[in-house]
Amino acid sequence: MPKIDRQQYESLLAALQTHEFLRRMVDTLEHYHRLVFHANENVDWNLVRRSAEQILIAEIVTRHKGNFDGIYFALRAMENGGKPWNVAVQDLAGTIHSYFTTPLGIVMRKDLFGDDAVFITPEAYDWIRRHVGASGAQAATEA
Repeated sequence: MPKIDRQQYESLLAALQTHEFLRRMVDTLEHYHRLVFHANENVDWNLVRRSAEQILIAEIVTRHKGNFDGIYFALRAMENGGKPWNVAVQDLAGTIHSYFTTPLGIVMRKDLFGDDAVFITPEAYDWIRRHVGASGAQAATEA
């Protein structure tokens, strides 16, 4: 069962589409997907945008308690630290992308979005199966 309900998901998705700083973050996450996975023949390029949106929503929900202004404040803090706005967007998006495309980040996204989770590579589903198998085996030995 997903940990994010449909109403919260749709509200955050609407925010991604209406706030310029969030659109730039999604655009940059999508760019990083294309950059990092360009040589992977198994990528479903039709899912890149949706995956990038879910990655940013996962960041908002997990790190900023569902408040998308947390992304804005993080970008402003980076800017106040001397980074130009566009560099702050690239750096924050890079950090978020790196986190949510690792096996742990993929499992977290699956847990957060349930069956609606979107992944661009079939390898992500292998990582999820391995995690679920390991958790099930551990639970069985503890019982």
